[in-house]
Amino acid sequence: MRVEVVEPDGAWDAFVAGCAGAHLAHAGAWAHVLRDAYGLRAFYLACRADDGTLAGVLPLVELRALKGRRELVSVPFHDVAGVLAREEAAEAALVDEALRLARARGCAALELRQQRPLTGRPPAGNDPESARVNLVLPLQANPEAQWKALGPKVRNQVRKAEKERLALAAWSGPELLDGFYACFAQNMRDLGSPVHARGLFAEAARRFGERLRFVVAADGARPVGGLVAIDYAGAVTVTWASTLRAERARCPNHLIYWEAIRWAIERGAARFDFGRSPVGGGTYHFKRGWGAQEEPLAWTRLAPSGAPLPVSAPSADPVLARLAALWRRLPLALTVRLGPPLRRHLAS
Repeated sequence: MRVEVVEPDGAWDAFVAGCAGAHLAHAGAWAHVLRDAYGLRAFYLACRADDGTLAGVLPLVELRALKGRRELVSVPFHDVAGVLAREEAAEAALVDEALRLARARGCAALELRQQRPLTGRPPAGNDPESARVNLVLPLQANPEAQWKALGPKVRNQVRKAEKERLALAAWSGPELLDGFYACFAQNMRDLGSPVHARGLFAEAARRFGERLRFVVAADGARPVGGLVAIDYAGAVTVTWASTLRAERARCPNHLIYWEAIRWAIERGAARFDFGRSPVGGGTYHFKRGWGAQEEPLAWTRLAPSGAPLPVSAPSADPVLARLAALWRRLPLALTVRLGPPLRRHLAS
């Protein structure tokens, strides 16, 4: 077997689509999105069998953390990526090449956001704050069946949003992106987190085309919540979602998620991926309320030597904790200007 760095193309995505364990972050489009939006360098590794056929892939992106150290991450800003391989030999070859690349690039760590553990490499111990799971909802054959499968509490909260005179924004193109981003930027400020660049979402929309949808809840002309949903590899994944804190009692979250689920069924998706959440947290209970099932994660961090490293939650970093406390007090417009240059250095 041989491993090479490739420019991800249709052959890459066709291989991913045929692999168990494929997720949105495995899409070749992210190499271009992260390069064009943030200038991040991608190393997409392809393992080929002796006859030249693809046997495994591993998407990697080089990130320079706020403290200056380089890391290779598969893939920053996403929950699940890591090695996809059809046999253990291909998996081992990809990990070995990733470690060699980490050494060559002077990286301090290799982070593989695996859903399942690597063969012979159990996940490193996590601190309690980083204990998270992915939450995925198997979809029914049609929206009517899905609606009936929902619990009465969720159905009532969708109806409440409608009674509160909230509606799905009938905007298009940049207007929908702007509506989503207005809510997203304010929510990130309130959480104490630097916001992503608007250009990241614009570039993702350009690369994914009709497979990406912005869903926005509005009170008249005012957006109060929005999400980004992307259809890839048999699942629709909500990559980012935010609602205004002052509006949450009106249930805009339920309105936009129901629309995203309905759209996923129309697209023929088998699964709706809510993304990861800390076990027992508020977002965890929200997603479980829709019937989402837990999928354990096996994030693995390795030193360039191959030695295991611990996986820590961002809140465990005192520098980031101080930054978050300061960030919540800044004017929104300032966080929108300062956020993206910082955000490109934060992998989560």
